Amino acid sequence: MEDIERYGDYNEIDEEPSGEKSHIGLILKIVIISVCLLVVGLILFRVILFSYYPKAMKRIYFNDTLTAYYNENSGDINAETQKLRAPYDDPDFASFIADNLIIVRGAGQLQLSVRYNSSIFDNIEEKYGVKLDPKSADHFAFELERGVLSENTEYESIGKLDHSESAKKLLYTYYKLVFDGVDFSDSETEEWIRLKITLKDVPGSAPYYILIYENTDSSKFSEYKLSGRERP
Repeated sequence: MEDIERYGDYNEIDEEPSGEKSHIGLILKIVIISVCLLVVGLILFRVILFSYYPKAMKRIYFNDTLTAYYNENSGDINAETQKLRAPYDDPDFASFIADNLIIVRGAGQLQLSVRYNSSIFDNIEEKYGVKLDPKSADHFAFELERGVLSENTEYESIGKLDHSESAKKLLYTYYKLVFDGVDFSDSETEEWIRLKITLKDVPGSAPYYILIYENTDSSKFSEYKLSGRERP
């Protein structure tokens, strides 16, 4: 009898550790899966946020110039768009990113969106020793310049900024920019247009440049189709 009782005791002792190991293994699996889901979720969030623009920043904007042109041509404005080949001011460390280019040649108008991450103000402070308010969207001036892409090109200022509006979303500040009086060259002349971004509150600071338009042998334009809401 004593042997049988001892045998039963051994069984009880053997089962407890295996049960604890089972619980620990389950907890570890849950932790690992949770961490994996969190990492994937963060990556997806970053990807979505990186490509996100508020609707007002993406849509065509009808200022007085474009509204008049729209009415004169019964809505046939022949708007075009182009994928930006180099949408950053710097390929290694981008401070500004441009997108959503819209051009209406007949109206002499160019529209686009541009954005920056709030970390830009840390870089500005480190480089120039100037602390700017990250909540303000009025630190930058925007201009257009035209030239031929080469090291010795002298770019000329073209157009005039007629409309600018901004929006914020988490780490990013967005601008919708509309330039009037843009004289586009004919299709036979190679031409580049770049956006010049200047720090208004830091005299002598280096401008940021983004090539936003190209008219070359390899460039392609596509029709920008107005949605039902994109009307004057």
